[in-house]
Amino acid sequence: MNLLGSGELFLCLLLVLRGASSSFISVNQGVKVTKGRSAFLSREDLQFSIPKEKDACKVEVVMNEPITQRVGKLTPQVFDCHFLPNEVKYTHNGCPILDEDAVKLRLYRFTETETFTETFILRVYLLEPDCSIIQMSTRALEVPEFYGLSRAIDKNVLSFDYERRMNLECTIWLSPIENGLPAHGQVVVVESQQGKRRGDQPHSFFPESQYRKDPRCPGGHCAPALKKIESLKVSCEEFLLMGLRYQHLSPPSPNVDYISIRLDLTDIRSQSIYKSESVWLPVYIKAAFPNQIPRAAWMPTYILEVDQFILTSITTSTVDCEDDETPKSLLVFNITKPPLRGFFTHLLDHTKEISSFTWKDLRDMQIAYQPPNSSHTERRNYEVEFEVYDFFFEKSLPITIHVSIRTADTNAPRVSWNTGLSLLEGQSRPITWEQFQVVDNDDISAVRLVTVDGLQHGRLTVRGGKGFIFTIADIQAGVVRYHHDDSDSTKDFVVFRIFDGHHSTRHKFPINILPKDDSPPLLITNVVIELDEGQTVLIQGSMLKAADMDSSDDYIFFNITKPSQAGEIIKKPGPGLIGYPVPGFLQRDLFNGIIYYRHFGGEIFEDSFEFVLCDSHDPPNLSEPQIVVIHITPVDDELPKEVPGVVRHLVVKETEVAHLSKKHLHFVDTESHDRELLYTITTPPFFSFSYGRSDAGKLFMVDSILNLVKDPAAPGLRSFTQHAVNHMKVAYMPPMQDIGPHAQYVQFVLSVSNQHGGTLHGICFNITILPVDNQAPEVLTNSLQVDEGGLRIITTEHILISDVDTKQDKLRLSLKRLPLHGMVELDGFPLSHGKEFSWGDLYALKVRYHHDGSEVLHDNILFEATDGTNSAEFVLQVKPTIPFLLRFCL
Repeated sequence: MNLLGSGELFLCLLLVLRGASSSFISVNQGVKVTKGRSAFLSREDLQFSIPKEKDACKVEVVMNEPITQRVGKLTPQVFDCHFLPNEVKYTHNGCPILDEDAVKLRLYRFTETETFTETFILRVYLLEPDCSIIQMSTRALEVPEFYGLSRAIDKNVLSFDYERRMNLECTIWLSPIENGLPAHGQVVVVESQQGKRRGDQPHSFFPESQYRKDPRCPGGHCAPALKKIESLKVSCEEFLLMGLRYQHLSPPSPNVDYISIRLDLTDIRSQSIYKSESVWLPVYIKAAFPNQIPRAAWMPTYILEVDQFILTSITTSTVDCEDDETPKSLLVFNITKPPLRGFFTHLLDHTKEISSFTWKDLRDMQIAYQPPNSSHTERRNYEVEFEVYDFFFEKSLPITIHVSIRTADTNAPRVSWNTGLSLLEGQSRPITWEQFQVVDNDDISAVRLVTVDGLQHGRLTVRGGKGFIFTIADIQAGVVRYHHDDSDSTKDFVVFRIFDGHHSTRHKFPINILPKDDSPPLLITNVVIELDEGQTVLIQGSMLKAADMDSSDDYIFFNITKPSQAGEIIKKPGPGLIGYPVPGFLQRDLFNGIIYYRHFGGEIFEDSFEFVLCDSHDPPNLSEPQIVVIHITPVDDELPKEVPGVVRHLVVKETEVAHLSKKHLHFVDTESHDRELLYTITTPPFFSFSYGRSDAGKLFMVDSILNLVKDPAAPGLRSFTQHAVNHMKVAYMPPMQDIGPHAQYVQFVLSVSNQHGGTLHGICFNITILPVDNQAPEVLTNSLQVDEGGLRIITTEHILISDVDTKQDKLRLSLKRLPLHGMVELDGFPLSHGKEFSWGDLYALKVRYHHDGSEVLHDNILFEATDGTNSAEFVLQVKPTIPFLLRFCL
């Protein structure tokens, strides 16, 4: 029995029905976004003709199309068709090259029995900013040659134009690893080899052990030592004083590279981002040429042989491209002329058609061609046309491949069509002949399908009952049904074994689950509100925060069900405006810093209010009642006093942590218990005599880590109680970086307050950090050039040795393996195996190599460097050269 004719007829009918049906999209004007900033999607930009009260409707951002969202990102990935204002946002990354972007979206309309989908493109029109916070000067950042350095990024290159207010904090972010910029260089900090630092360059950012000489510097005589910046978050003012530069690394490259910079203006009261802006700072490489377009490679065949109905991977032997300036993994293939029949797909979801893919996915054989689900007696040939884009969006000339579909002569059952299944969380759907088709040349009625894997978040039924084996007729009748288990899952699948009694095959049927808004918001932060008697305090977004996995967090409503007794919740829409009481507030009001608690000034010092969280769903999902506790501090003039004999001094080794006890820090107050005496760190730990170091350690709660060892993940303390000190709950952790060979002296300043608000300021605590020699020496070598039979002094240019926690004159070297074609001499006397010499001998030019005159290409000397505790072995390579006169004679 041959059902191919009926399958082909069905496809034609499906295309006719699709063409006749109207789109669910009523408005698609695209969205306008200023370069470097973000913009929210509005109903004027995108609207759907689906009644909100009738069917559920979701929009999904298609993520596996690299030709879309090239210079920005649309969030969230899944949102409701009837999205709220300020819910769906496109954020531009600051790229100046493109004036337009695109986002591929997939619309899902869920009825009780069916799922309708529609894929469409949302255009993003990128506008030049009228006024920017980040101002670039006319003096371009330039690199004079390959491997060169630009001048420093300072106020002559960049400036920041914003209203400087007390509550605004300006921060700069650099994330080269995350955004791939610079593409052909790196951001570095330059420091002289002699160790002299500019006054505007913090010492603590760049420890000496991390500096390396550039191997490209001839003779090792380069003046600067460079520290690569992997990531950076600093204030805007400090950013312009750090002396950051661009270093070119990888010719050939285009004549323009970029540094990606993001600026955030943060309201320090609410910790919300007031404004954010991104730019790509151009860097011009003088010796380079303009960016060249990618080109088709010579080796591939550009012919794809496909068996009828068989999903076939496309590889780099079929199509490939080359680009001298962009790594292949970053090249993007865009299908400009798709095949007339069939489609290309990504194997992560082989049921969905794609229009673009990366070279990396091509190399990993993740891109495949799905032939049409109709059979022919003769070979069919189609043409497909591609364009390849490089990292800076230059495109190649059209590249054509030929797809040739062979006829199949087999009686084994085969899957001819598989579109997968899409449904809403908790729904059930039949697996229909429209979604899953199987062909068999001899007897389709003998084909059976057995469930062998998958179904991690649901189950299959056949005719309403539990079933795991069924026929093609069951699929055609629509009696095979998938039921989702209503969990918060987004993907599922079924693996079928398909057999006809003689042949067997396995096939994966993917299931896409769209989330529904059925969960109430969750309260994730609820910090006690503390204020003085009669005071009004801002409720910060970091103090009271909720989250909803199914809808926008901005629209979570805090509905006050039991108001406070000693005060009230008020809303102040703006600076200088009078606040007014409110029965509830949105979470975005908290983020915008306009919700306050005002104490009436009475003699009630413990207050609270109760609220219920509501989301934006209709009807809303409600949380359990939650309570915010408010502590009011009475005004009192009594100050805490220090217990006599307290030393306020701690001694700790740099590799250990140390507890603070009552002998180190002990204050008492006649009207307050130890639990009510609160220490607040007003000045975090800092080095007393070593200026420029940023990390001077931190205080932390010992309960915050599992083992009492140095742990960078331990959260630093801002405040603690005398009770915690008494019970050894507070400890000091020295800096994570090595402090060097000398003891370091650290201080921090704190204040102590009682429960009535009496505060003693300016309490200084001293810490002595003792060095521990636990770092092995680090060695770099440059090969030693010596004439055959000649002598050559081994200098500190050939062996560069350093140790962060040992003085240079304490370092010693020993000969671990003698050279095969010469000897090492100290003060003219040969060194035997195991003999030592000091770094001072090396510096004083007392060590030399004497070649024995043998005709060899190279010789190796194995040394060991030690600081007395730790050691490291290294090899110095010797390259004998033929004397000039002998070479001339030859």
